[in-house]
Amino acid sequence: MKIYNDNTLINVSNSILKHFGAKTFHETNPIVDEALKNHPKVVVCLFDGMGRNIVRKHLKEDSFIRSHYLTTVNSTCPPTTVAATNAFLSGRYPIETGWISWAQYFEEYHRNIILFRNKDYNTCEIVRDPSQNIAQEYYHYESILDLIKKASPSTDVVDMKKYPITPNGPKSLRDGKKKLNKRLKNTNDCFIYFYMDIPDYFMHATGIDSKKTHHTMQKIDRFMKSVSKRNPDTLFIVLADHGHINVEYLDICVHQDLYECLKLPLSFEKRTTTFFVKEDKKELFAELFNKYYSDRFELITREEALNNHLFGIGEPHPKVLNSIGDFIGVAKDKYALYASKEMKDMELFKGHHAGGTEDERLIDIAAING
Repeated sequence: MKIYNDNTLINVSNSILKHFGAKTFHETNPIVDEALKNHPKVVVCLFDGMGRNIVRKHLKEDSFIRSHYLTTVNSTCPPTTVAATNAFLSGRYPIETGWISWAQYFEEYHRNIILFRNKDYNTCEIVRDPSQNIAQEYYHYESILDLIKKASPSTDVVDMKKYPITPNGPKSLRDGKKKLNKRLKNTNDCFIYFYMDIPDYFMHATGIDSKKTHHTMQKIDRFMKSVSKRNPDTLFIVLADHGHINVEYLDICVHQDLYECLKLPLSFEKRTTTFFVKEDKKELFAELFNKYYSDRFELITREEALNNHLFGIGEPHPKVLNSIGDFIGVAKDKYALYASKEMKDMELFKGHHAGGTEDERLIDIAAING
């Protein structure tokens, strides 16, 4: 598979760091650099799952967001919220932060743990009090918001994620508009990160073609028009963490000969899956996996993934190496992989992401009031 580690979300966040005089970790995006010039007030609006394919499917070319198109960038690998939002908020690649996927294996707990929820991916048990996030403990990093605060103390830096991710965050687009308007009215120099979990939330449940998804996209377009017109002195950068596609599911357990090669449950994502294989079964596993799934998944060895920088460039986080199994399977088309014998509660969503398709990877960026 072709691996994209240039022109990514990471380069966009490094442009923002550079703009506010903070330390950068990777190259910036020249197009975003130019858009940021002479703008002391910057708001980044990240709408989860609103990749290029979703924007162009549901918004007309003359819609407000599309009429302010700036450029197209790549998400992370895998193109999923855990990896991509943390990459953007750190200015570093998933391999550097350790935040790679929805669920990762922690050898200290002998479990696949859902990083955002402190929950066992297979049993649904709460592993530890959610207020003491395990992933934050192991994969803590200094965010671009903290770095901007340090570099530019006069800048009003605001983390405005949807409630309850941020306790006082916006509960809806309407609430978000009120909060943004109020904050922007009372500052002359700011960086605001505004995150909403839509349209991703609805696409998981109803798919990318649903009326609910379409209506949500229309609401987002109207929201951006309203809030940016109200604040003409503010540069609004509109983007996503990844795209989204409709999927179908394959149960690896139907191939008992293949499943018996594993020593631990499947981990990472259903469309980018990592496999921990018994030492004496690695050759057999690769042979059988390619026999059953080579037309739908690309199988990559651990060594190939690390040597070819599948999860990004930079120094690997020392803890994350234990979460990467012996092989990684990346979806080529619409299929997602799971193991029915391992899951107490199977979330077989209609829409998903985290695979290797262009629709999941590409993100259109809009710049408003530039």
